[in-house]
Amino acid sequence: MSVFVKIEKGRYIDSLETLYASSVLVEQDGIVAGYVGVGNDPFKDTVTSSGLNSPDLKEATGNDLVIIAEAADKAAFDAAVAAVYASFEVEASAQVEESFVSTKAAVQKHPEINLCSVSVPGEYAYTEVKKALNAGLHCVVFSNNVPLNQEREMKLLAREKGLLCMGPDCGVANINGAALVLSSINNRGPFGIVGASGTGIQHVAAIMHEAGSGVSQTIGTGGNDCKDAVGGIMMLMGIDAMEADPETKYIALISRKPGDTVLPKLLERIKTCKKPVVALFMGCDREVVEASGAIYASSLDDCAIQCLKLIGIDYPLATEEELVKIASEEVKKYAPEQKYLRGLYTGGTYMDEAANAMIPRIGAIWSNCPIQPEWKLEDSYVSKDNSCVDYGEEEFTLGRPHPAIDPSIRKPAILREAMDPEVAVIVLDFILTPPGHMDPTGYVLDDVKMAQQVAEAEGRHLTFIASVLGTTADLQDKNKQERQLREAGVIVCQTNYRAAVLASEIIRQIKEG
Repeated sequence: MSVFVKIEKGRYIDSLETLYASSVLVEQDGIVAGYVGVGNDPFKDTVTSSGLNSPDLKEATGNDLVIIAEAADKAAFDAAVAAVYASFEVEASAQVEESFVSTKAAVQKHPEINLCSVSVPGEYAYTEVKKALNAGLHCVVFSNNVPLNQEREMKLLAREKGLLCMGPDCGVANINGAALVLSSINNRGPFGIVGASGTGIQHVAAIMHEAGSGVSQTIGTGGNDCKDAVGGIMMLMGIDAMEADPETKYIALISRKPGDTVLPKLLERIKTCKKPVVALFMGCDREVVEASGAIYASSLDDCAIQCLKLIGIDYPLATEEELVKIASEEVKKYAPEQKYLRGLYTGGTYMDEAANAMIPRIGAIWSNCPIQPEWKLEDSYVSKDNSCVDYGEEEFTLGRPHPAIDPSIRKPAILREAMDPEVAVIVLDFILTPPGHMDPTGYVLDDVKMAQQVAEAEGRHLTFIASVLGTTADLQDKNKQERQLREAGVIVCQTNYRAAVLASEIIRQIKEG
């Protein structure tokens, strides 16, 4: 194996394109690891820290396209590079592109444009967002690692100009029916969602879609917006926008517990809102939320259910009694030494939700980003007792696409965990997104089947439990993804929370014997 590099001088590719291109690269035969990006210092640091150092990198600048990989040989690398370039051509052929020297020039040529998507490296985001705002454009900012003071300045400028600045680190937005960034494709409907959690927005919107309703708009604020250092500027502006939008009849708000100075501002704004509000502020007491006049939601599932109740839809989700019954049937199948679960998650929101559902039933959940500091795994690749790992954390994704886009990040863990004779249950989540893998469940089914066969040969039984976040309108088709899992013997739950409850109920029953 050797490291090979290709540098194309003077070609810039934005962050969304490089995420997809990197996933294409690492899927090619003969490629062990690799990255596609622009040759700025952060990219070089990422590459070298991963062990793919090459003296050729010194020649690259922030205006150059870099493809670097550890490959079996030069022929394998060249074939992989060709596949990357082919992916660029497919994307370009799907749209008519125009290039401009500046945002201002683009707006002058197309005055009808009113929104700009910014997906440059985080160090450049502040400058580019200011240009777009000054040109009169709303912004969706996918860029991450933007300092909080710069995020606040962006949003203060946006507020001054009466424009939305969604993000930084905004992965989900759906504006007037257009699914932006990583958002699922949803039916239109009466619900406007403003959220600091992209997965949370996608989750609630997907249930609305499944129930036959839908969303008017969804606004991702970025995960840091409700922190005191930023001030909840976009969450507040999002409420204003939804209240003014004639297509929005009801408003849903989703966030981890807002900062101490932000929460009172949000609650006061809710009090004056002319439209019904359902609020999921994770970690906030029901009494505090309800005192604002909002409808309290205890979880992502509950947020969707409370919203649908407003239009007379009673959406059926599996009850705890039903999950307990399923668990009792599974418990009969295990060998005596099997007593632990392993959760392999593509992102932090779902891992946190799952861990919080599991802990009351089975106690400590070890993790690379645990609920309690003392439950932190020493090595994220070595699980302990009951463990859940977030494969969307930087230790796995530094310089690589998120596992929702590139499922190869999580794939090796399935067989690794299955080989542990004490493991009874493996939990998987799948998130569908337009730029993601076209068959994320199919990509891992061979590993699931092999794990089941090895366990059976050793006199064990492995229970795989999964949930799929997405809609039937997504390119990957939620129904198809769930069907493939069921055909492989995987128990498919309606939601991530239900999957976590079922998994932990199995372990609880094993412990109680």
